[in-house]
Amino acid sequence: MLVTIMIMLTVLFALYNIFDMSIRVFSFGNDKVEAVENARLGLEKMEREIRAAYPYDKTDNSAANDYLFPPGGFTSNSITFGNDSDGNRKIDSANEQITYTMSGNSLRRNSLPVVEFVKANGLTFEYLGAKDCTPGTFLCPQSSEIDISVVRIKLEIEIDRGNLGKRTQTLTTDVDLRNRDN
Repeated sequence: MLVTIMIMLTVLFALYNIFDMSIRVFSFGNDKVEAVENARLGLEKMEREIRAAYPYDKTDNSAANDYLFPPGGFTSNSITFGNDSDGNRKIDSANEQITYTMSGNSLRRNSLPVVEFVKANGLTFEYLGAKDCTPGTFLCPQSSEIDISVVRIKLEIEIDRGNLGKRTQTLTTDVDLRNRDN
């Protein structure tokens, strides 16, 4: 009887370990899917709006007023641009300005949360163009707004499940600026 009980306990313990491992694997996969979905949704929204970004004053043909971003509106961790929502070919109201930035662990659009679980310093923008590139390279970093033709967005999502550990996912996309005259 004692031998039978010991064999049963050993089998039950093995079955429990298999069940526990399958639950952990499922949880890991589920967390990764959630992280990817959060990152994908945030990137798609930013990509769509940045691609449609509009010069601040399309009615003025001078290069000085044909800026996509306001002075100082583009940094490595935030971006500000305009979308002409009223059709007057100008970005003339606060409603037409869009800013993406980080606050705590969330990506925010005009101070409203868009994506949660963003890793600390997990949102970066790189501004690229073809001007003054070294031979053989297509895109290189630009510091002048007028030379920017592509915005590279990197978004890192981190889901912390306590004793189950952290799950991270990084997604990157390049956004071609369509409404550029240059």
